[in-house]
Amino acid sequence: MTTPEELLPATPEPPEPTPSEREPPANVLRRVRRISAAAYVLFAAFSLYTGGFYALIGLTCSGAVVMINFLWLEGIVDSVLQPAPHPKPWRLTLRSLARFILFGVALSVAIFVARFNASSVLLGFSIVVVGIIGEAVYSTVKSF
Repeated sequence: MTTPEELLPATPEPPEPTPSEREPPANVLRRVRRISAAAYVLFAAFSLYTGGFYALIGLTCSGAVVMINFLWLEGIVDSVLQPAPHPKPWRLTLRSLARFILFGVALSVAIFVARFNASSVLLGFSIVVVGIIGEAVYSTVKSF
C-alpha cells in the first residue's frame, strides 16, 4: 500500500540564482555610474579633440541633464517598488511625463538655443546608455 506522501508529485527545486540576481542592486547602480563616468571622460576627450571647447561644454551640459534624469528615474522606480503604499497612478504618470517633457526641452535648448554641437550633445545624452550596456557586458562575462 502507498502512503499519501508517495502520491504527491515532488516539488521541483528552485533554480540556482545567477550571479546578477545575488548581487545587491546598489552595487549594480554604482557600477553603472562608474562606467558612465568613464564614458564621459572618453567622450570628453573625443569631443575636445574633434569639436573644441564648445563641443566639450555641450557634452558636459547634456551629460549633466541625463545624469539628473537618470537619478530622477531611479527615485520614481524606488517609490513604485517600495512595499509601502504606492503613489497614486495620476501622480506617477504626471512625474513620468514631466521627466520626458523636461528632457525634450533640455535637448532642444542645447541644440537650437545654445547652438552646441549636435553630436557632442547626443554623445552626452548617451552616457547612461553606455553605462547600462557596460553593466550588461560585465554581468554576462561574470556569469561564465
